[in-house]
Amino acid sequence: MKSICILIVSLLLLSISTLAQTFEISGQFRPRAEYRHGYKSLIADDVDPAFLISQRTRLNMNYTSKLFKTSLSLQDVRVWGDVSTTNKSDLNGIMIHQAWGELFVTKNLSLKAGRQVINYDDQRLFGAVDWLQQGRSHDALVVKYSPDEKLSMHIGLAYNQSADKDTGNFYTLVNYKALQYLWTHYEGENLGISFLFANNGMPQNTTEDGTTVQKTRYSQTFGPYITYKTRNLKLNLSGYLQTGKNAKNAKKSAFFASGDLAYSLTKQLSAGAGIQFLSGNSQVDPDTKDHEFSTLYGTGHKFNGWMDYFYAGSSHLGVGLLDIYLPVIYKRNKLTTEIQIHYFSAAADVKVVTSPSSAMSSGLGTEADIMLTYTFSPEMSVSSGYSQMFGTETLQAIKGGNRKNTQNWAWVMLAFNPTFLKSEK
Repeated sequence: MKSICILIVSLLLLSISTLAQTFEISGQFRPRAEYRHGYKSLIADDVDPAFLISQRTRLNMNYTSKLFKTSLSLQDVRVWGDVSTTNKSDLNGIMIHQAWGELFVTKNLSLKAGRQVINYDDQRLFGAVDWLQQGRSHDALVVKYSPDEKLSMHIGLAYNQSADKDTGNFYTLVNYKALQYLWTHYEGENLGISFLFANNGMPQNTTEDGTTVQKTRYSQTFGPYITYKTRNLKLNLSGYLQTGKNAKNAKKSAFFASGDLAYSLTKQLSAGAGIQFLSGNSQVDPDTKDHEFSTLYGTGHKFNGWMDYFYAGSSHLGVGLLDIYLPVIYKRNKLTTEIQIHYFSAAADVKVVTSPSSAMSSGLGTEADIMLTYTFSPEMSVSSGYSQMFGTETLQAIKGGNRKNTQNWAWVMLAFNPTFLKSEK
Protein backbone atom coordinates (compact mmCIF):
# COMPACT_ATOMS: atom_id res chain seq x y z
CA MET A 1 0.00 0.00 0.00
CA LYS A 2 2.81 2.40 0.88
CA SER A 3 4.56 1.68 -2.40
CA ILE A 4 1.33 2.49 -4.28
CA CYS A 5 1.01 5.79 -2.37
CA ILE A 6 4.58 6.72 -3.27
CA LEU A 7 3.92 5.93 -6.93
CA ILE A 8 0.73 8.04 -6.93
CA VAL A 9 2.54 11.00 -5.38
CA SER A 10 5.33 10.69 -7.92
CA LEU A 11 2.88 10.60 -10.84
CA LEU A 12 0.95 13.60 -9.50
CA LEU A 13 4.10 15.61 -9.16
CA LEU A 14 5.21 14.51 -12.60
CA SER A 15 1.90 15.58 -14.09
CA ILE A 16 2.37 19.18 -12.93
CA SER A 17 6.04 19.35 -13.90
CA THR A 18 5.16 21.22 -17.09
CA LEU A 19 3.95 24.08 -14.90
CA ALA A 20 7.05 24.11 -12.72
CA GLN A 21 9.96 26.41 -13.05
CA THR A 22 12.12 23.56 -11.74
CA PHE A 23 11.07 20.02 -10.94
CA GLU A 24 13.41 17.20 -9.99
CA ILE A 25 13.16 13.60 -8.84
CA SER A 26 16.31 12.00 -7.48
CA GLY A 27 17.25 9.05 -5.33
CA GLN A 28 19.90 7.56 -3.12
CA PHE A 29 20.88 3.94 -2.55
CA ARG A 30 23.59 3.60 0.12
CA PRO A 31 24.52 0.13 1.44
CA ARG A 32 27.34 -0.01 4.01
CA ALA A 33 29.14 -3.06 5.44
CA GLU A 34 30.83 -2.72 8.84
CA TYR A 35 33.10 -4.82 11.01
CA ARG A 36 32.87 -3.62 14.63
CA HIS A 37 35.44 -4.77 17.17
CA GLY A 38 35.60 -1.93 19.67
CA TYR A 39 33.43 0.60 17.86
CA LYS A 40 32.06 3.32 20.22
CA SER A 41 33.45 1.51 23.26
CA LEU A 42 36.32 -0.81 24.22
CA ILE A 43 35.40 -4.40 23.51
CA ALA A 44 35.41 -6.73 26.50
CA ASP A 45 36.95 -10.18 26.82
CA ASP A 46 35.16 -13.13 25.26
CA VAL A 47 32.86 -10.90 23.19
CA ASP A 48 32.41 -11.56 19.49
CA PRO A 49 32.77 -8.68 17.03
CA ALA A 50 29.74 -7.59 15.01
CA PHE A 51 29.46 -7.65 11.23
CA LEU A 52 26.46 -6.07 9.55
CA ILE A 53 25.24 -4.42 6.37
CA SER A 54 22.89 -1.46 6.64
CA GLN A 55 21.21 0.45 3.83
CA ARG A 56 19.59 3.80 3.25
CA THR A 57 17.19 4.24 0.33
CA ARG A 58 15.77 7.67 -0.43
CA LEU A 59 13.38 9.15 -2.97
CA ASN A 60 13.62 12.95 -3.24
CA MET A 61 11.21 15.27 -5.04
CA ASN A 62 11.77 19.02 -5.33
CA TYR A 63 9.61 21.70 -6.93
CA THR A 64 10.50 25.39 -7.29
CA SER A 65 8.45 28.28 -8.64
CA LYS A 66 8.77 32.04 -8.34
CA LEU A 67 6.42 32.02 -5.34
CA PHE A 68 7.49 28.97 -3.35
CA LYS A 69 9.61 25.85 -3.10
CA THR A 70 8.70 22.41 -1.74
CA SER A 71 10.66 19.28 -0.98
CA LEU A 72 9.65 15.74 -0.12
CA SER A 73 12.20 13.09 0.87
CA LEU A 74 11.02 9.56 1.67
CA GLN A 75 13.44 7.01 3.06
CA ASP A 76 13.75 3.39 4.08
CA VAL A 77 16.47 2.43 6.58
CA ARG A 78 17.21 -1.21 7.22
CA VAL A 79 19.82 -3.75 8.23
CA TRP A 80 20.09 -6.59 5.74
CA GLY A 81 18.17 -9.51 7.20
CA ASP A 82 16.07 -7.60 9.76
CA VAL A 83 12.99 -9.00 8.02
CA SER A 84 12.50 -12.39 6.41
CA THR A 85 12.62 -13.01 2.68
CA THR A 86 8.83 -13.49 2.65
CA ASN A 87 7.89 -10.60 4.93
CA LYS A 88 4.53 -8.84 4.57
CA SER A 89 5.74 -5.62 6.16
CA ASP A 90 9.05 -3.96 6.98
CA LEU A 91 10.48 -3.50 10.45
CA ASN A 92 10.82 0.30 10.13
CA GLY A 93 8.78 0.97 7.01
CA ILE A 94 8.83 4.04 4.81
CA MET A 95 9.43 7.26 6.76
CA ILE A 96 9.57 10.94 5.93
CA HIS A 97 13.03 12.43 6.16
CA GLN A 98 12.02 15.85 4.86
CA ALA A 99 8.70 17.40 3.92
CA TRP A 100 8.68 21.18 3.82
CA GLY A 101 7.47 24.21 1.94
CA GLU A 102 9.25 27.54 1.63
CA LEU A 103 7.32 30.70 0.77
CA PHE A 104 9.25 33.53 -0.88
CA VAL A 105 7.61 36.54 0.78
CA THR A 106 9.99 38.98 -0.91
CA LYS A 107 13.27 38.73 -2.77
CA ASN A 108 15.11 38.81 0.55
CA LEU A 109 12.64 37.16 2.96
CA SER A 110 11.25 33.61 3.06
CA LEU A 111 9.41 31.29 5.47
CA LYS A 112 10.30 27.59 5.53
CA ALA A 113 8.00 25.24 7.47
CA GLY A 114 7.88 21.47 7.95
CA ARG A 115 10.19 18.52 8.49
CA GLN A 116 13.64 19.71 7.46
CA VAL A 117 17.39 19.34 7.93
CA ILE A 118 18.90 22.17 9.97
CA ASN A 119 22.55 22.55 9.10
CA TYR A 120 24.88 25.44 10.00
CA ASP A 121 28.58 26.23 9.72
CA ASP A 122 30.78 23.18 10.44
CA GLN A 123 27.79 21.17 11.82
CA ARG A 124 29.21 21.19 15.35
CA LEU A 125 25.84 22.23 16.91
CA PHE A 126 23.34 21.76 14.06
CA GLY A 127 24.01 19.18 11.37
CA ALA A 128 22.55 16.66 8.95
CA VAL A 129 24.21 13.71 10.77
CA ASP A 130 24.57 12.14 7.34
CA TRP A 131 26.76 9.24 8.50
CA LEU A 132 23.75 7.78 10.29
CA GLN A 133 21.62 6.02 7.71
CA GLN A 134 18.51 7.74 9.08
CA GLY A 135 20.15 11.19 9.33
CA ARG A 136 18.56 13.95 11.41
CA SER A 137 15.70 16.32 10.63
CA HIS A 138 13.50 18.68 12.67
CA ASP A 139 9.88 19.84 12.64
CA ALA A 140 10.38 23.58 12.57
CA LEU A 141 9.60 27.01 11.15
CA VAL A 142 12.65 28.88 9.84
CA VAL A 143 12.48 32.55 8.87
CA LYS A 144 15.27 33.51 6.44
CA TYR A 145 16.37 37.06 5.68
CA SER A 146 19.23 38.02 3.36
CA PRO A 147 19.50 41.75 2.61
CA ASP A 148 22.40 41.06 0.24
CA GLU A 149 24.68 38.29 -0.97
CA LYS A 150 27.09 38.66 1.96
CA LEU A 151 24.71 38.78 4.93
CA SER A 152 22.17 36.17 6.08
CA MET A 153 19.99 35.76 9.16
CA HIS A 154 17.84 32.78 10.17
CA ILE A 155 15.36 32.52 13.03
CA GLY A 156 14.21 29.00 13.89
CA LEU A 157 11.21 28.01 16.02
CA ALA A 158 10.03 24.55 17.08
CA TYR A 159 7.44 23.24 19.55
CA ASN A 160 6.88 19.50 19.89
CA GLN A 161 3.98 17.27 20.92
CA SER A 162 4.10 13.47 21.05
CA ALA A 163 0.50 13.02 19.83
CA ASP A 164 -2.58 14.83 18.50
CA LYS A 165 -4.14 15.95 21.81
CA ASP A 166 -7.18 17.89 22.93
CA THR A 167 -5.74 18.70 26.36
CA GLY A 168 -2.33 18.88 27.95
CA ASN A 169 1.23 19.26 26.69
CA PHE A 170 2.96 16.26 28.31
CA TYR A 171 5.80 15.16 26.00
CA THR A 172 6.93 11.53 26.04
CA LEU A 173 9.73 11.36 23.46
CA VAL A 174 13.47 11.60 24.07
CA ASN A 175 13.76 14.92 22.30
CA TYR A 176 13.54 18.63 22.96
CA LYS A 177 10.16 20.09 23.83
CA ALA A 178 10.83 23.55 22.40
CA LEU A 179 13.66 25.20 20.49
CA GLN A 180 14.38 28.74 19.35
CA TYR A 181 17.55 29.90 17.65
CA LEU A 182 19.10 32.83 15.82
CA TRP A 183 21.89 32.36 13.28
CA THR A 184 23.59 35.22 11.45
CA HIS A 185 26.36 34.93 8.90
CA TYR A 186 28.63 37.30 7.00
CA GLU A 187 30.58 35.94 4.05
CA GLY A 188 33.40 38.14 2.71
CA GLU A 189 36.03 37.41 0.12
CA ASN A 190 38.37 35.73 2.61
CA LEU A 191 36.61 36.07 5.95
CA GLY A 192 33.41 34.40 7.14
CA ILE A 193 31.79 35.15 10.50
CA SER A 194 28.76 33.43 12.03
CA PHE A 195 27.04 33.88 15.36
CA LEU A 196 24.61 31.36 16.80
CA PHE A 197 22.24 31.65 19.75
CA ALA A 198 20.12 28.63 20.66
CA ASN A 199 17.52 28.38 23.45
CA ASN A 200 17.02 24.64 23.94
CA GLY A 201 14.05 23.46 26.05
CA MET A 202 14.20 19.90 27.44
CA PRO A 203 11.26 18.24 29.25
CA GLN A 204 11.67 17.23 32.90
CA ASN A 205 9.15 15.13 34.82
CA THR A 206 8.77 16.08 38.48
CA THR A 207 6.34 15.25 41.28
CA GLU A 208 4.28 17.97 42.93
CA ASP A 209 1.73 17.09 45.63
CA GLY A 210 1.88 13.45 44.54
CA THR A 211 1.15 14.29 40.90
CA THR A 212 3.61 13.93 38.02
CA VAL A 213 4.02 17.20 36.16
CA GLN A 214 6.30 18.20 33.34
CA LYS A 215 8.34 21.37 33.08
CA THR A 216 10.56 22.62 30.30
CA ARG A 217 14.14 23.45 31.32
CA TYR A 218 15.96 25.85 29.01
CA SER A 219 19.68 26.07 28.33
CA GLN A 220 21.30 28.74 26.18
CA THR A 221 24.20 28.15 23.80
CA PHE A 222 25.84 31.08 22.05
CA GLY A 223 29.07 32.01 20.32
CA PRO A 224 30.88 32.71 17.04
CA TYR A 225 32.25 30.57 14.23
CA ILE A 226 34.97 32.23 12.14
CA THR A 227 36.62 31.09 8.92
CA TYR A 228 39.52 32.60 7.04
CA LYS A 229 40.82 31.29 3.74
CA THR A 230 43.43 32.20 1.19
CA ARG A 231 44.68 30.34 -1.85
CA ASN A 232 46.52 27.73 0.23
CA LEU A 233 45.36 28.26 3.82
CA LYS A 234 42.08 27.51 5.59
CA LEU A 235 41.59 28.54 9.22
CA ASN A 236 38.54 27.83 11.44
CA LEU A 237 37.93 29.17 14.94
CA SER A 238 34.88 28.74 17.15
CA GLY A 239 33.82 29.12 20.75
CA TYR A 240 30.51 28.67 22.57
CA LEU A 241 29.21 29.19 26.10
CA GLN A 242 26.29 27.33 27.70
CA THR A 243 24.15 28.71 30.51
CA GLY A 244 20.63 28.17 31.89
CA LYS A 245 19.40 24.78 33.16
CA ASN A 246 19.90 21.21 32.03
CA ALA A 247 17.12 18.61 31.76
CA LYS A 248 17.54 17.79 35.48
CA ASN A 249 17.11 21.45 36.48
CA ALA A 250 20.76 21.91 37.45
CA LYS A 251 22.48 25.17 36.52
CA LYS A 252 24.50 24.94 33.34
CA SER A 253 27.99 26.44 33.07
CA ALA A 254 29.94 24.92 30.19
CA PHE A 255 32.05 25.99 27.24
CA PHE A 256 33.57 24.81 23.98
CA ALA A 257 36.57 26.10 22.02
CA SER A 258 38.19 24.86 18.84
CA GLY A 259 40.66 25.85 16.19
CA ASP A 260 42.05 24.11 13.14
CA LEU A 261 44.00 24.93 10.03
CA ALA A 262 44.74 23.21 6.75
CA TYR A 263 47.51 24.14 4.33
CA SER A 264 47.75 23.01 0.72
CA LEU A 265 51.31 21.81 0.20
CA THR A 266 50.59 20.94 -3.42
CA LYS A 267 47.49 20.77 -5.61
CA GLN A 268 46.93 17.21 -4.43
CA LEU A 269 48.23 17.26 -0.84
CA SER A 270 47.08 19.21 2.21
CA ALA A 271 47.93 18.82 5.88
CA GLY A 272 46.79 20.50 9.02
CA ALA A 273 46.33 20.49 12.77
CA GLY A 274 43.45 21.12 15.13
CA ILE A 275 42.36 21.21 18.74
CA GLN A 276 38.96 20.97 20.44
CA PHE A 277 38.13 21.44 24.10
CA LEU A 278 34.73 20.54 25.55
CA SER A 279 34.30 21.19 29.27
CA GLY A 280 33.12 18.43 31.60
CA ASN A 281 32.22 17.46 35.16
CA SER A 282 34.90 16.41 37.63
CA GLN A 283 34.41 13.02 39.30
CA VAL A 284 36.90 13.88 42.06
CA ASP A 285 35.49 17.28 43.06
CA PRO A 286 31.89 17.33 41.78
CA ASP A 287 29.99 20.61 41.57
CA THR A 288 26.29 21.42 41.86
CA LYS A 289 26.57 23.08 38.45
CA ASP A 290 26.64 21.06 35.23
CA HIS A 291 29.89 21.78 33.37
CA GLU A 292 29.39 19.19 30.61
CA PHE A 293 29.14 20.90 27.23
CA SER A 294 26.28 19.62 25.08
CA THR A 295 26.85 19.48 21.33
CA LEU A 296 23.07 19.80 20.83
CA TYR A 297 22.07 18.50 17.38
CA GLY A 298 25.40 18.45 15.59
CA THR A 299 27.04 15.84 13.38
CA GLY A 300 29.04 13.92 15.97
CA HIS A 301 30.71 11.46 13.58
CA LYS A 302 32.54 14.31 11.85
CA PHE A 303 34.49 15.19 14.99
CA ASN A 304 36.63 13.53 17.69
CA GLY A 305 37.55 10.40 15.77
CA TRP A 306 35.51 8.27 13.40
CA MET A 307 35.11 5.40 15.87
CA ASP A 308 32.49 7.55 17.67
CA TYR A 309 33.79 7.12 21.21
CA PHE A 310 32.76 10.67 22.11
CA TYR A 311 29.68 12.84 21.40
CA ALA A 312 28.17 10.55 18.77
CA GLY A 313 25.48 8.75 20.72
CA SER A 314 28.14 7.31 23.03
CA SER A 315 28.55 8.39 26.67
CA HIS A 316 31.88 8.90 28.41
CA LEU A 317 30.37 9.92 31.77
CA GLY A 318 30.37 13.66 31.13
CA VAL A 319 34.06 14.31 31.86
CA GLY A 320 34.51 16.44 28.73
CA LEU A 321 37.23 16.11 26.15
CA LEU A 322 40.47 17.56 24.83
CA ASP A 323 41.13 16.40 21.27
CA ILE A 324 44.37 17.24 19.46
CA TYR A 325 44.41 15.97 15.88
CA LEU A 326 46.44 15.96 12.68
CA PRO A 327 44.62 15.48 9.36
CA VAL A 328 46.23 14.78 5.97
CA ILE A 329 44.29 14.70 2.68
CA TYR A 330 45.67 13.52 -0.65
CA LYS A 331 43.62 13.81 -3.86
CA ARG A 332 44.67 12.39 -7.18
CA ASN A 333 42.30 12.06 -10.11
CA LYS A 334 39.18 10.39 -8.71
CA LEU A 335 40.74 8.98 -5.54
CA THR A 336 40.79 10.83 -2.21
CA THR A 337 42.77 9.54 0.77
CA GLU A 338 42.23 11.06 4.20
CA ILE A 339 44.20 10.20 7.34
CA GLN A 340 43.59 11.52 10.85
CA ILE A 341 45.49 10.96 14.09
CA HIS A 342 43.76 11.96 17.35
CA TYR A 343 45.10 12.23 20.87
CA PHE A 344 42.33 12.33 23.50
CA SER A 345 42.37 13.54 27.10
CA ALA A 346 39.63 14.05 29.66
CA ALA A 347 38.81 17.70 30.29
CA ALA A 348 37.88 17.03 33.93
CA ASP A 349 39.19 14.67 36.61
CA VAL A 350 38.39 10.95 36.38
CA LYS A 351 38.40 9.29 39.80
CA VAL A 352 40.37 6.21 40.77
CA VAL A 353 37.79 3.51 41.49
CA THR A 354 39.56 2.33 44.66
CA SER A 355 40.31 5.90 45.81
CA PRO A 356 37.54 8.33 44.75
CA SER A 357 39.44 11.35 46.07
CA SER A 358 42.33 10.67 43.68
CA ALA A 359 42.43 11.38 39.96
CA MET A 360 43.65 9.10 37.21
CA SER A 361 45.84 10.25 34.36
CA SER A 362 43.82 12.46 32.01
CA GLY A 363 45.01 10.66 28.86
CA LEU A 364 42.30 8.59 27.17
CA GLY A 365 44.09 7.23 24.16
CA THR A 366 45.12 7.66 20.54
CA GLU A 367 43.00 6.89 17.50
CA ALA A 368 44.20 6.41 13.93
CA ASP A 369 41.70 6.76 11.07
CA ILE A 370 42.04 6.30 7.32
CA MET A 371 39.39 6.69 4.61
CA LEU A 372 39.60 6.10 0.85
CA THR A 373 36.97 7.47 -1.54
CA TYR A 374 36.83 6.80 -5.27
CA THR A 375 34.35 8.96 -7.16
CA PHE A 376 33.30 7.37 -10.43
CA SER A 377 30.93 10.24 -11.23
CA PRO A 378 28.84 12.83 -9.37
CA GLU A 379 26.19 10.12 -9.08
CA MET A 380 28.27 7.20 -7.85
CA SER A 381 31.17 6.65 -5.43
CA VAL A 382 32.68 3.93 -3.24
CA SER A 383 34.45 4.57 0.05
CA SER A 384 36.10 2.47 2.71
CA GLY A 385 37.81 3.05 6.02
CA TYR A 386 39.79 1.52 8.84
CA SER A 387 40.21 2.86 12.39
CA GLN A 388 42.02 1.66 15.48
CA MET A 389 41.85 2.92 19.07
CA PHE A 390 44.77 2.58 21.48
CA GLY A 391 43.03 3.16 24.80
CA THR A 392 44.36 3.83 28.29
CA GLU A 393 43.31 2.70 31.75
CA THR A 394 41.39 5.96 32.11
CA LEU A 395 39.39 5.26 28.95
CA GLN A 396 38.63 1.79 30.26
CA ALA A 397 37.47 3.29 33.58
CA ILE A 398 34.86 5.49 31.88
CA LYS A 399 33.88 3.26 28.94
CA GLY A 400 34.29 -0.28 30.26
CA GLY A 401 35.69 -3.19 28.23
CA ASN A 402 39.34 -4.18 28.11
CA ARG A 403 41.82 -1.74 26.59
CA LYS A 404 44.36 -4.55 26.03
CA ASN A 405 42.16 -6.12 23.36
CA THR A 406 42.54 -4.96 19.78
CA GLN A 407 40.02 -2.17 19.20
CA ASN A 408 39.33 -1.70 15.49
CA TRP A 409 36.60 -0.90 13.01
CA ALA A 410 36.42 -1.30 9.24
CA TRP A 411 33.77 -0.45 6.67
CA VAL A 412 32.95 -0.26 2.95
CA MET A 413 30.14 1.86 1.50
CA LEU A 414 28.60 2.30 -1.94
CA ALA A 415 26.71 5.50 -2.73
CA PHE A 416 24.41 5.76 -5.76
CA ASN A 417 22.78 9.19 -6.23
CA PRO A 418 20.82 9.09 -9.50
CA THR A 419 18.74 11.93 -10.92
CA PHE A 420 15.67 10.29 -12.47
CA LEU A 421 14.05 13.43 -13.86
CA LYS A 422 14.85 17.12 -14.07
CA SER A 423 12.60 19.63 -15.77
CA GLU A 424 13.24 23.36 -16.02
CA LYS A 425 10.94 25.99 -17.42
